[in-house]
Amino acid sequence: MLRKNWKTAAFTIAGLGLLTPVQGDQIADMQAQIDSLRSELSQVQVDQGDNWLNERRAEEVKGLIMEVLSDADTRASMLNDGATAGYGEDGFFIMSPDGAFAMYVSGQINFQYIYNNQDDSTMSSDDDDEGGFQLRRAKVNLDGHISSPKTGYHFVFARDWFDSGNAVILEEYNINHQINDNLQVAAGLMLLPFLAEDLVDSTRLLAVERTPTNEFFTLNRAEGVRLRYSDGPLLLTFMLSDGADSERSDFEDDESEVSITGRADYVVQGEREQGRDFTGWSGQEQFLRIGGAYHFEYGDGRNGGTDNYHAHTIDAHFENGPLNLFAAYTGASIDPDSSSSSDRDMDGIVVQGGLHVVPDKVEVFGQWFYIDGDVSGEDEFDGCVAGVNYYINGHKSKLTFDVIWLNEDAPSSNPFGDSIRTSRLGLIDGKEDEMAVRFQWQLAL
Repeated sequence: MLRKNWKTAAFTIAGLGLLTPVQGDQIADMQAQIDSLRSELSQVQVDQGDNWLNERRAEEVKGLIMEVLSDADTRASMLNDGATAGYGEDGFFIMSPDGAFAMYVSGQINFQYIYNNQDDSTMSSDDDDEGGFQLRRAKVNLDGHISSPKTGYHFVFARDWFDSGNAVILEEYNINHQINDNLQVAAGLMLLPFLAEDLVDSTRLLAVERTPTNEFFTLNRAEGVRLRYSDGPLLLTFMLSDGADSERSDFEDDESEVSITGRADYVVQGEREQGRDFTGWSGQEQFLRIGGAYHFEYGDGRNGGTDNYHAHTIDAHFENGPLNLFAAYTGASIDPDSSSSSDRDMDGIVVQGGLHVVPDKVEVFGQWFYIDGDVSGEDEFDGCVAGVNYYINGHKSKLTFDVIWLNEDAPSSNPFGDSIRTSRLGLIDGKEDEMAVRFQWQLAL
């Protein structure tokens, strides 16, 4: 509007080139008005220009903020459909928006240094010492559910300890379904529900390794079907399998006709989750669990499994503040179908305890183990372990140092268990007075 008035005034001056003196005074007044209008117009242009810049900058900032928020939301969600991802107690996870599909990724690394000393070693008459580094465990675990939280899966991929080429094997697998709030069924390659030590994950052990007694009586893994019933403090587990330590096998190669394992656990005090490790933590209530198990398998003569095997165990686990205690007794008998081998009635005991001398950081512990292998000419076997744990971040990152010492020669192996004379325990000959110093750094995701 101001611009239009200014132009009108200009044209009026041009059209009145010759005027009278009186009219000249009028023109001078008009010129003053025009100058005033021009000054106001300039100010309005400046004001309008500043406002336009401010509004434009505001719109640009708003747009940038919306882009950043959108990008952050997309990255946090991982997928454009709103799936969630992150890290929790069970490892890294990704989950659909409705929770129907989920995958949890976890794993562990156990790196060790072992120094072993044996009197009169069978390896060399001149060298009774061995020492060096080793990768004891490297695992990746995949867990989750499909279509519904009731239908799940479990896979463990691990470095094959017995393969010097570091081959990766499928160490465990199962598919499972929660039938109701109390009952679950699972099928696959799983640990047999027998020894309490075996059922505590290798990332949550008290010492560097499980005890020799556990190795002697372990049933290890087998393919089969497992039923698990839980009701408050009671947990019942039943498994029909291919037999002790049969691992992965074709149906026609199994050495067992029938193999049945059952275990019962009852939590007298505390929460069941406390029994997932052998360590007492600050702030936890007193914990007491008692348990027992029975295993029977009937040999399949077609595949060389001519022996019948019975095994039973009873154990107790107690925690009170920084203190933890565990004790177990295991017995087993081998009943051969042929006269070429003898009956064996074997017994084993484990007693262990630990105490946090610095709450949740430094823990000292000790173990005593005993085995009667029931082999003619062999003495009863026992030994001990003493050590310390330093928890950098709980079981997720910890250092363990211990010493294992054998008081007697290790017994002949249990055909249904593992050999004590194995470097997995830091032992080589399994002879009287053999000692191994073990150091481990553990990282668990």
